Amino acid sequence: MRKKVPVKAIVRAGVPLVLFIVFALALSFPKYVPFFQIRHEKHEGIGSVVYVVPSGAGSIDLVMKKVPAGTAPRGCTDEPGGTVVRSPFLLARTETSNRLWTAVCERAEKHGFLFSGLAIRGNAPDAPVEGVSWRDAVVWCNALSVQLSLTPVYYEDDACTEPVRSFAWLEFPGDAVAVKADADGFRLPASAEWEFAARYLDGFSWTPGSHPSGSADAYHLYVQSAGYAVFDAESAAPCASLAPNRLGIYDMSGNVWEWCFDQMPDPLSTTGFDSEGKRVVRGGSWAGNAYRLQIGGEFGSLPDAVEQGQGFRVARTGWQDARTSWQDARTGWQDARTGRD
Repeated sequence: MRKKVPVKAIVRAGVPLVLFIVFALALSFPKYVPFFQIRHEKHEGIGSVVYVVPSGAGSIDLVMKKVPAGTAPRGCTDEPGGTVVRSPFLLARTETSNRLWTAVCERAEKHGFLFSGLAIRGNAPDAPVEGVSWRDAVVWCNALSVQLSLTPVYYEDDACTEPVRSFAWLEFPGDAVAVKADADGFRLPASAEWEFAARYLDGFSWTPGSHPSGSADAYHLYVQSAGYAVFDAESAAPCASLAPNRLGIYDMSGNVWEWCFDQMPDPLSTTGFDSEGKRVVRGGSWAGNAYRLQIGGEFGSLPDAVEQGQGFRVARTGWQDARTSWQDARTGWQDARTGRD
């Protein structure tokens, strides 16, 4: 005759096992266990400037966050003083969304700007646009500048009289773009600017290079990283879905890779740069693993590359206030060089 096992004994043995299983699942899949997720503080940074971009019959607010000048560590090993930013600048609060990308492209194409047309415009208007090449990003920055009556940054000639308007033109000079240093328009951030903004805490202490932007913990701590970065996912998330960094900037790690203007360094090359002409991308993406989230990591991609999980955010030199709203199509699309329609 079998001896009956008391119910209390079953409970005593079973409850710890169930709790262990729940805890293990929470560690493995924190995004799907809401009660286990760590709540992160949201920061507004040191100031914002808002630009109003026309979109059909309405408009879109492009929020830019203020980033000061300064010196920060560099790379995943935190080389002291390796990241130097000499002038304050503005950096977009979020990556460029499908909605903003489309609004600027539709107006720009009616005024002589030419894009490859290969960008992946997802169904979610507030998700980041993907599949944007470096060349398309450069042209888009100029288009946005002209649309808001600002001076474009990128030019075909050293005298800075002919703004870059076509992705196709960039191929022939090997992406040798002339930069107008005193232009007040939109541009891609320099790699040092990107890293500085991603690391910023208070101007004296800095987020380590092995961490996702905003996180107090290293990239390999999955639960903490998942609060700041979209990675190892099925698709991109809407912009600003997770916690921001100390400057109030979202998604600098994860969601989509972000183009920088710089050529990819190569210390073994005679020129000091990648022989294939790669440009710097940073931050990792939804399709990648946690290793790529490290804000000290500098990676490269060909300037004509069109890939899932590859987007950008815009920068602007200085802390100028936004001009009053946006100009109408008649005056806002004047030729940047002559002032003629």
